[in-house]
Amino acid sequence: MNKQKTLIFSLSAMLFLTVSFLVYSWVEPTTTMPGSYTAPINTSGTAQTKTGEFGASSFIDADDSDYYINPSGSSVVSGKIVMEDSTASADTSTTVATKGYVDTEISRVESIVTGAQPLVNGAHVQSECVSIGGTVTASDVALSLCKIIASTCPSGWTQYKNYSATTSNSCSTGYSTCCYWGDIGDNTDGCVSWPGCTGCTTGQHSWASIAVESCTMSACIAPGTCGQSGGTRSCSATATRTEIGCY
Repeated sequence: MNKQKTLIFSLSAMLFLTVSFLVYSWVEPTTTMPGSYTAPINTSGTAQTKTGEFGASSFIDADDSDYYINPSGSSVVSGKIVMEDSTASADTSTTVATKGYVDTEISRVESIVTGAQPLVNGAHVQSECVSIGGTVTASDVALSLCKIIASTCPSGWTQYKNYSATTSNSCSTGYSTCCYWGDIGDNTDGCVSWPGCTGCTTGQHSWASIAVESCTMSACIAPGTCGQSGGTRSCSATATRTEIGCY
């Protein structure tokens, strides 16, 4: 019995000493990890960077599982996907084209299609108007006309209606005194000063379908001998056409 007690006591003492040694010999690991240690990807809220490749069959939005990227299948994303190269071209049938590239191509095609559209009456197309220095301009019908900065249409072109713009002109009779017979108010012949005898000035208009303005002054009798012996003085003027609509 005494031997058993002695054995139990000895074993207990050895166990106590062993545990005490392990506890007091423990050293807390430092924050510096060994060079061969690789931190695992975890679920923390801290940003993580992995220098090597990362493989997965799909990447699902943690906030909304309706959005995901599947490298080998269909993907669903929300919002804009921005590419830094805004001028990238679709060099192959599988290359993703940017909005800048698509807009450029649309403009190019539109210019080709627009240039082939006929002008009024179908004699010419819009590209021909541009080639002669004109401007494609709306008309009073669905088709456009060609506005040209000139007084007349070029050879092979015809003015469309009265589309034009003008500036005024004036003429002069060379006289400021008019002679009349039986038309001075008392039915007697005589000469009077009349500003209207000097000439006339035409009107003018901005771009519109309006005929070119003109004026005529022919009510003057040359001063000198009043009556039938006087000579009639007249003049006329036409506005200058500065723009003309052609087809």
